[in-house]
Amino acid sequence: SQGAMRPPAAAATPAGSPMDSGSFDAQAHFDGVVSSSSVADLFRAANAVDAEVRDLDGDMQMVCYENYSKFIRATEVTGLVKSSVRGLDPDLARLEQSFANIFEMQRKVEEAISGRAREVELLLKRQRRCEKLQALFGLPATLQRCLDREAYGKACEAYANCTPFLRQYRHVDTFRSVLEAAELQMGRIKTALEWRLRSPELCSKDAVNSSATLLDLGEQPCKVARDFLSGRDAALRSRLAACFADDGDLGAGEAFGAVCDRVVAEYLPELLDAVEGFERLRQLRDVS
Repeated sequence: SQGAMRPPAAAATPAGSPMDSGSFDAQAHFDGVVSSSSVADLFRAANAVDAEVRDLDGDMQMVCYENYSKFIRATEVTGLVKSSVRGLDPDLARLEQSFANIFEMQRKVEEAISGRAREVELLLKRQRRCEKLQALFGLPATLQRCLDREAYGKACEAYANCTPFLRQYRHVDTFRSVLEAAELQMGRIKTALEWRLRSPELCSKDAVNSSATLLDLGEQPCKVARDFLSGRDAALRSRLAACFADDGDLGAGEAFGAVCDRVVAEYLPELLDAVEGFERLRQLRDVS
């Protein structure tokens, strides 16, 4: 009967309601609710469904409104972008024309300087050749300056760099004259080196350098070794004689001690330098 108390049916579609299922059958659900619920329960269920429908309808309207607002805003932004791009067309056209003018001016400049660039390159080649000829013709004067300054190593280097060309073209009178003058100067330099090498005033380091220069000039290794040893022998004898200088009023024991001190301080280092110098010289060339 209508007054009988029945358990309330699921009227308001709570969470987990059959309506939320993907396989929901509306007709079957309706038939079940009608057959098992009272009129009051049916009214409550209908009201609940109507309320949910209104909520969903409101949500859908809000979503539609928000999307429509975003669409309108996007349309406005697109229109502004198009307007801005159309406004840039004159500037882009002027920029394109400017680049075209730059390329045209670059082409004209390259055409104008290409011929002169070849001329400059040719002149630079001629300048380098003239500098080389100037160095060749100035070789005797260069050697004389080296002789005056006792820069024998530089003289040997300059002579070695220039003479192959001079000898190759010695059939040309000008080059033959330069070669003869250079060889005359090198003969003087060689003589000066030999005198210098035999001098007792020369230190061992300079003696080795002078010997190396003589070897580069083609001097016989044996002769260079004899001159080196002769100069070192004279230097050592002079240094040893200085060690035995008169000590005046010193007693015999004190005088002997002073001589030993001078030998250790002055003679032995010079002897060691001479031995090491000859060893370095022997390593440069076989002068044994």
